[in-house]
Amino acid sequence: MASSWTGRGSPVSDKTHRFSWLRYRGSLIALLLALAAWAMYLPSAQFGFVYYDDVRILKDHPELYGQKTLSGDLHSIFVTCFPREEPLLVRDVSWALDSRLFGFGNAFGYHLGNIVLHGMVVALLFAFLQATTRRYVFALATAGAYLLLAIHTEPVAWIMGRKDILSTLFMLLALCAQTRRLDAETRAAQAMWFVATTVCFLAALLSKISVLSFPMVLFLHAIFFDYLRGVRAPDASFLRGRLLARECLVLLPGLVVSGVVFVWYQRTLTQMGVLDRGYLAHGVGHLWNLFAIDPSVFWLYLKQTFFPWHLRLLNTWPNLVSPYPAWQIAIAIITVIGIAGAGIWLFRRRKDLFFFYSAFFVIMAPYINLIYVGIWWADRYLYFASFCLLAIAVSSGIAALRQPHSMVRSATLAVGVLFACLNVFQKVIYERHWQNAETLWQYHIALPNPSPSAYENLAAYYYALAGTQRQDLSAMALSMKKMAIVIDAGLTEFWPDRSQPPQPATYYLFFLKSIAQEVKGDLDGALASLLTSDTLRPGFEAANLNLARLYHQLAEHSTDRAQKSSYACAARDRFARYISRAFRGRPAPPEIEQERTALEAECQAYSQPSKTEPAKAN
Repeated sequence: MASSWTGRGSPVSDKTHRFSWLRYRGSLIALLLALAAWAMYLPSAQFGFVYYDDVRILKDHPELYGQKTLSGDLHSIFVTCFPREEPLLVRDVSWALDSRLFGFGNAFGYHLGNIVLHGMVVALLFAFLQATTRRYVFALATAGAYLLLAIHTEPVAWIMGRKDILSTLFMLLALCAQTRRLDAETRAAQAMWFVATTVCFLAALLSKISVLSFPMVLFLHAIFFDYLRGVRAPDASFLRGRLLARECLVLLPGLVVSGVVFVWYQRTLTQMGVLDRGYLAHGVGHLWNLFAIDPSVFWLYLKQTFFPWHLRLLNTWPNLVSPYPAWQIAIAIITVIGIAGAGIWLFRRRKDLFFFYSAFFVIMAPYINLIYVGIWWADRYLYFASFCLLAIAVSSGIAALRQPHSMVRSATLAVGVLFACLNVFQKVIYERHWQNAETLWQYHIALPNPSPSAYENLAAYYYALAGTQRQDLSAMALSMKKMAIVIDAGLTEFWPDRSQPPQPATYYLFFLKSIAQEVKGDLDGALASLLTSDTLRPGFEAANLNLARLYHQLAEHSTDRAQKSSYACAARDRFARYISRAFRGRPAPPEIEQERTALEAECQAYSQPSKTEPAKAN
């Protein structure tokens, strides 16, 4: 029997090795991309908490993530403490697992989780693009560009970015599953992959609420799949008929789920008072604000994606103004016309790219403040949607590199190198400031046009640090001194003219100043600062709570009975306002009710005439 071995370097051997390499090339490239992502962000695994939501939402809740058993955590997440302002069950379970593996108060586990998941996202993006388009160079270049983006520093290096990374992971899994459904030849296989797609969508939705719009991305992916795959020419007529009808039926369950979750979530936020925070525009006025601001935000997103500069967590621009300047309105009009025109052209001539174009706006729809104006823009909002912008840019770049003109090719390469170098440089610079709260907020204070929140968060961090140094009075005093210095610097920055009333944006600085004064024993100064904070932002829950407790202290220290009565009743009234604002008709916890009862009794006691007080004449 003749041997099948043909010798080193023989045609059969080379063909076999080439086939083996091609078979596993996609998996190897995906693994290398994941490893590169892990290596890029590994330094952030040693970072700590930055005292901006990660403490309020995670570290302050051992009942959710730090119980003795995982089953106890899960019971609190799904039953005891549900619903919450952010009922993100999948994200919460991932945090509970991190806590179980590395310790509840150990930031390392949460940071490491973000890094691992981010690497998986980069690998999955390549896998999705390769499976859908069958264009290896395009998929690799797009995933490689995605890997370099500096705007990803925020969601990866910040513990709170877990919801962005986790939701993106499941959305990419859903797109990969749908690709398999569209490739499947039997109804059984199609049904199986449809179920997988739906499960991944639900997991993404329970990781971040903004996934509500994602069913439309799945719909666009399905109806433009043949153009993406290259089965139909990009400028061929649009497919209609049975395909469109079938995908509309497939879309329906996802739309129903999104609609139900949206209505439920909006009611929950309304009940908790989240949607009642000072924004008064409605109807046409609200739409006018969106028209004037969102187009400028779009240009900002483009700039920060391709040529980032001054990356920041807190954004002071844009602002609601009345009236808006003419240049801003002109930019808005030109942008809207340009977006519509580009969409029409892509739909007619490049339907493969139209998928990425339209998907970008669908993904970003939850972030354009359609219902309520909160944050106008943030780097983390682009974590998933940025791949759409990159796909269009990469496709255009590949086409430019195929041009016969050397000038065009050289310019394209130069732009690509500039994009890569600038993003890597900005990522390295920005990432190191995420080490802890002190480094992050000092960086934000040093930026042009800093936000008052940067001063507030740095001062709050020093106060929290002082609370952990009670056994070392000198260290505690130093932290409190730093807190006072930061507060004074913030008030100097945002209230330079003391002959004028302070800006409303300084309300929290005055709130923190009152805390520092109270710690020093200056109760009268603390009261004045708290009342200023209350004037600048009426109804602030924390100010009412602190006022109630400060009035209670003043009542105890006062020697004048009439003054005691005044302070005690003021404490009762402020505590009632706090309960009304904080719980919005929901039952207050037992300890809160007990405190209210005690304050009510104190007010009544001091209001009663003293037994030694002579009776008044009739």
